[in-house]
Amino acid sequence: MCRLSLMQVLLIALTVSGCTCKPGMATLIGVGDTTVDAGAADGGGDRFARTFTSRDDFRLGTYNGASDDVAGDLTIAVGQSQFATPYMWVPNSAENSISVIDTKTAALVGTSPLATTTGEPCYNPSRTTVDFNFDCWVGCRGTNSYLESYGGQPIDQVDVKVMKVSLRDSTVVRSVNVGHAPRALALDARNHLWVGNSVDDTVWEIDGDTGQCYRGDRAGCAQPSVKLGCDFPYGAVVDRKQMLWLVCRGYAGQDGRVTKVDTATGAVVGLYGPFTNTAPTVFGVARGCIQLYGIGVDQLGDIWVGGFSCNDVIKLSGADGSLLGVKKLGGTTTRGVAIDLDGNVWAASSSTSTVTKIEGATGNLLKTVDVPAGPIGVAVDAYGHLWAVSQSGDSVTKINGVDSAKKTTAVGRGPYSYSDMLGLSLRMVTLARQAIATWRVVVDSTDDATHFTSVKWAVDTPTNTTFSVRVRCATTKAGLSTAAFSTELTTSGAAIDGAGGSCGQGGPQRFLEAEARFASTGTSASPALHDLTAYWVR
Repeated sequence: MCRLSLMQVLLIALTVSGCTCKPGMATLIGVGDTTVDAGAADGGGDRFARTFTSRDDFRLGTYNGASDDVAGDLTIAVGQSQFATPYMWVPNSAENSISVIDTKTAALVGTSPLATTTGEPCYNPSRTTVDFNFDCWVGCRGTNSYLESYGGQPIDQVDVKVMKVSLRDSTVVRSVNVGHAPRALALDARNHLWVGNSVDDTVWEIDGDTGQCYRGDRAGCAQPSVKLGCDFPYGAVVDRKQMLWLVCRGYAGQDGRVTKVDTATGAVVGLYGPFTNTAPTVFGVARGCIQLYGIGVDQLGDIWVGGFSCNDVIKLSGADGSLLGVKKLGGTTTRGVAIDLDGNVWAASSSTSTVTKIEGATGNLLKTVDVPAGPIGVAVDAYGHLWAVSQSGDSVTKINGVDSAKKTTAVGRGPYSYSDMLGLSLRMVTLARQAIATWRVVVDSTDDATHFTSVKWAVDTPTNTTFSVRVRCATTKAGLSTAAFSTELTTSGAAIDGAGGSCGQGGPQRFLEAEARFASTGTSASPALHDLTAYWVR
């Protein structure tokens, strides 16, 4: 079986103020502090600067898929940006909290309450999805998350939030109001969050960095939400063509459907199902029962869906949504599904407390493993190991991809997630057509009267590669986590003031965070950053 080497998927150690921060520490990924050199950058006056140009300089910052070469330049590290999966994020529905697991050791890094700084909780959280920077979005379903006509619950008790949780310390750094009972969550290649609202039957589009609403039904949204034309969106994935796929489970007595949305235009471009047993044999087995639940996408763009009470998984064409196959599993009540780096499919069977692995191309049953009670969702890490979330067992279980050895870790009460809780689908499929890496660094001017003015850099950009920088500012280092980034700067030396975000003329700001973004499409070439300088005045 093909796997990435250990060196390809390890994150580079992060050097922060002379301390190497590794997975498992209380601070998950640190941000480098720099000490500003005394003197003026232009030979005198009030204009100051801090330049990063050597390997030691760059290692004061945070690497995410980036690497420094022997010359000291920063480039994309082969294999790292797409496939690293250092942490697993598990929402605990019964206690409105989130647990973070170190995927190498299976140790619990910590469990934190899901609440804003003003104490507003995320009610009944589910569906976590990990973005490119390894921060996590979680949907808040609400204490009662159904229409009055379904379950008899009043709609005013339904939650309407999604929350972003920081990798730095597992705290909520952004809370965004969306539609009623957000369940389905997925990120596209632009780091835009797509939210399926299970009561409203709509999809909203949110900027994953700023929280700006591109599509939604409240004041401030640029365009209306996407009306799906199917009921109860339940799970979502984005394929490599940037098409958003959603499972719509339907309400009581209704058949489920699958829909496809073009993330570039917000248009519904496909509505498939309800699926029937018209195909006499699929995967060589005659079938008659088809239901829909969890959803995943493989490397070829085909869609996999858990069959719930039909105890199977179904395979749909990524081209036209047609039924390609149905595989009967040995367990019962099939929930979440996940695809590994080899295109194999795992599915959770909650009633029998088992997880099953099948071969994606043939449907051949490869293995079935017992796990703690009530497995709901599954996810695969970059090493080929499976992770099962057991709702009734208040735990997650790591299953070794080679010998099926198991290690179970206790989390909070009622863990519940079906989605990309490790971030592998984003890296393996959604971002498959491009390599992306970032490097972040924090500049401390040491003076509260600072005004940052510009960022300048020297970079080589071979054909089919791009490089950009964005910045944000704050009066304190802690304030950076909630400050708005500027638009992406593509011209070296451009003034920060005109780029939007938090670095304008609004007042003195002591700290600046710069994020350099490296991208390569269709080639093995990478931008090479020679140096970067931040300028300010006092």
